[in-house]
Amino acid sequence: MSGITKAELRALAEAGDEQALLAAFDEDPARVRRFLTRLTFAPDDACHAAVIACFELLARERCAGMPSFFLEIIRRSLWEMNEEGANNSWSAPERASAVIAGATPRFDEYFSFVFYAARDEPLFHESLRAAFALVAAANPALGEEYRAGIEALSGTY
Repeated sequence: MSGITKAELRALAEAGDEQALLAAFDEDPARVRRFLTRLTFAPDDACHAAVIACFELLARERCAGMPSFFLEIIRRSLWEMNEEGANNSWSAPERASAVIAGATPRFDEYFSFVFYAARDEPLFHESLRAAFALVAAANPALGEEYRAGIEALSGTY
């Protein structure tokens, strides 16, 4: 199998090489999505913030041409937050919100689903706070709508 590897994507994210990331995405969007998603699983990984920024960049630069692809990232993240097999992805709120922030205002209404899916589960609180920061920076009015709810979160594991 040819194409970019997870290690190569990690290196691009850490280097902030936006043009190479966009080129890799244009070559194989599903592969890039899959590997970037996997790179968000470890909460203490040094590249986590850079990888989340990749999702925002890709949504900003490529969503207009393939909105259903990016909506699928949001949908998969919501599914991960509601999965009952104990395989919850702690970073799913942040991943979905990076897409929402990158494609604002197209997907702004989906932040309510992210917020309510994550609000009552402490596992997601850290990621939800980061998700809120992304969305509020992209759309301050949307941020104000959820600020009180974010401030009321009980804590994290």
